[in-house]
Amino acid sequence: MIPPCLSRRHALGLLSVSAAGVGTLAACGPEDEGFGTAAPLPAEDGAIALEDLPENATTLVNFGGQRPFVAIVRGTGDELTAFSGYCTHHGCAVQLAETELDCPCHGSRFDAATGDVLSGPATENLPDVEIVVEDGVVRRA
Repeated sequence: MIPPCLSRRHALGLLSVSAAGVGTLAACGPEDEGFGTAAPLPAEDGAIALEDLPENATTLVNFGGQRPFVAIVRGTGDELTAFSGYCTHHGCAVQLAETELDCPCHGSRFDAATGDVLSGPATENLPDVEIVVEDGVVRRA
């Protein structure tokens, strides 16, 4: 028995369903939440030692909770600023790439020292996160 030919209507329907499925999968974030093999430093009990953060560098830290990832920028001594580790486009976790924080989901790039957008699709800078330093320990405020 010869299988029936695929009608034009069915062929077009299958094509649109396939294209939508591929588009949907491409929009999903990676299973590693955007950090690849370089996982953020864990903040045990919600804190991390100041000495674990290298001077004149940005470090991603996992403080736990609903939005645990924070990019901490350390100058010298206890000069620190911090901002969210999540892209402002669709909320994917960013990954550190030298002087940038890159979103693996849609390609947005942020300045690792300031959290400013370098390229979109994100249009908003990474929001500040309040942190405190007490007795050589860094915590979220």
